[in-house]
Amino acid sequence: MSLPTLIQVLCEEQGDAQLTIRDREEGEEGSLFFSQGQVVHAQTGTLVGEEAVYELLSWEEGTFVLERSIPPPEQTIHTEWSALLLEGLRRLDEQRESARLAPPHPGEAVADIQWPEGLDENRDARKEGSTMAKRSELLMQTLDELLTSSADIEGGAIVSTDGLILAANVPTGGLDEAHVGAVAAAILGLSKRSVHQLKRGDFTQTLVQGNQGNIIVTTINDRTLFVGITSQDANLGMAFLEARETAQKVADILG
Repeated sequence: MSLPTLIQVLCEEQGDAQLTIRDREEGEEGSLFFSQGQVVHAQTGTLVGEEAVYELLSWEEGTFVLERSIPPPEQTIHTEWSALLLEGLRRLDEQRESARLAPPHPGEAVADIQWPEGLDENRDARKEGSTMAKRSELLMQTLDELLTSSADIEGGAIVSTDGLILAANVPTGGLDEAHVGAVAAAILGLSKRSVHQLKRGDFTQTLVQGNQGNIIVTTINDRTLFVGITSQDANLGMAFLEARETAQKVADILG
């Protein structure tokens, strides 16, 4: 299980718990404390609170020990857990992008490097930024078209498997986009484990029904999901069809 998935599951359980993590690469150790559905305290090395959470999220591999009914020693975090995850994942994306664009030798400017076949890295970085902005617009346009034409899907979101919102158009009235992303990632984790344990192949789609409406989660690719929100009396057959069609359109946009 990934750390974001662990955090989501433990927050959903609402109980007191301590999660101790050991980084496989450096051997460093850190702890997260949970209470009443939130991450309330974290520490690793000299870092405490939110910065400790962001550091722990950057660890790619490791082991963990979960101890339940352990009260937190103090409260150093007041930010909601879903917002913590989103900020941590945003920082990771920025770090990876900076590392990708960094010159291979310290002190050497990227513009002075002779890239293979005359590649201009700065030019490509600018093109990529422009392409991402255009993709974001196309994703929002796809969602808007779906909600305009559909009689069954009331809201939709394009979400990374880590819970990061790429585009969203959800109903007003207390529904938070960050919650949609976090819940989608949690549903994905449970669904993937379920189909694997019951030997049903790879996860493609799931439906969660409530007495006030439904949630449809459909895979777009191995890193992205479509989340559809419907009313209680929705035509689920049509909603499933529209979800799959939207997922295919998004897959074409993302390339």
